[in-house]
Amino acid sequence: MKKAFSIAAAAAMTAASIAAACMLGSCAGDTGRSIEGRLSLWVGEQNKELFERIAADYEAETGFPVVVNTYTGLTASGNLALDGPFGRGGDIYVQGGGGDLAQAVEQGLFLELDPVEMELETKFISGAQELMQYQGKLYGVPLGTEVNAMFYNKDILPEFPETWEEMIEWAKSYNNFDGVRERDAVYGLLIDYSNPYYTWAINEAYGGYIFGQNEDGSWNPDDLGIDTEGSIQAYEMIDSLIEEKVIPTNMAITLMQTKFRSGKAAILLDGSWDLANFREAGINVGIAPIPDIQISETETGTPMSFSGGYGLAINSYSLNIEESIDFLKFATRDEYVLAYYQDTGRIPSTTGCAEDPEVLADECLAGFFEQLEYSYPQPAINELNAVWDPLSAAAISIFTNKEDAATVMHKVAEDVKANIDLIS
Repeated sequence: MKKAFSIAAAAAMTAASIAAACMLGSCAGDTGRSIEGRLSLWVGEQNKELFERIAADYEAETGFPVVVNTYTGLTASGNLALDGPFGRGGDIYVQGGGGDLAQAVEQGLFLELDPVEMELETKFISGAQELMQYQGKLYGVPLGTEVNAMFYNKDILPEFPETWEEMIEWAKSYNNFDGVRERDAVYGLLIDYSNPYYTWAINEAYGGYIFGQNEDGSWNPDDLGIDTEGSIQAYEMIDSLIEEKVIPTNMAITLMQTKFRSGKAAILLDGSWDLANFREAGINVGIAPIPDIQISETETGTPMSFSGGYGLAINSYSLNIEESIDFLKFATRDEYVLAYYQDTGRIPSTTGCAEDPEVLADECLAGFFEQLEYSYPQPAINELNAVWDPLSAAAISIFTNKEDAATVMHKVAEDVKANIDLIS
């Protein structure tokens, strides 16, 4: 009886989810799904105008019609998981890499592509080539990469400090706050310590790591470095910044970005995707790599940030495979990839853009490229999805509840192992 109830409940939930998706337009049969003889392109709503222009240019050049649809949120695979197997999905999706891509490929959502046909090694910069790969196979073409780095207001801080310690001392001297809600408070440094995506680079500087690697370079989810001695030291160092009021407590990243955008914060650890917003606000933005950290009396550590980004992937259930592949080649022409950078701040993926005079003259982009040298792509394995929630919980336990960092991180490692067992 209990089993029958579970099956009925699951069926009802699935039907409700599909119905809700249809109400939002993600399975609207006349506009969103793959129909033979017309491409259906799904993009994040913030990039609609750009892709409408690309679609119009493609249609003008080839005569093949393209309709642009939008989804909310950061990634397309959630929508496609509901729509694709039922024949309601579109043809082409703007899709994130890393764990999101891995999960989508495991579900059979995206078409495998030929790296030679897509000119992967010749058309795209080395920092972008792995973005849309999973287990050595290609499932999309990269549009733009992203990386965390230090944003700074050059009108406040003309030259960025060379070391982490110099940055901290400068921030202390500039700070004028005692809490996070004072109207006139100013901040030397803002870091979203609640989000491991931003702070994990510090763990890397101390010798922490998420997954080890096998001899062939593949990720080994059985080798966890989350609770190494170095990783615990990194958490303790961040906690000391909070205790000494170098950085404020309980401030969401959106508020941090508002403070930087309004000129009330001098330095912000953030991702390249926010560059356009700060420039639009009139901030004289500089970009610097996360500086080296003195981790002992004799050693310095280099923070290694995650790199990620977005590309174009093809629905495995598309009725227009040949035209979809052709559109991917068209949409990654240099002019469109450069426009994508201008629209999003994400680092252009093509070698042609990397040599473009406008790109070469962009000091902010040069800063991002420098940070890319000290970064690595998020592990493109499904097990990465087992990591984020426990790490986020660890931040609350250590930084807010003031629990012992070593105890918390050993518990987190066990939680991650348990999560991996569930999805393996």
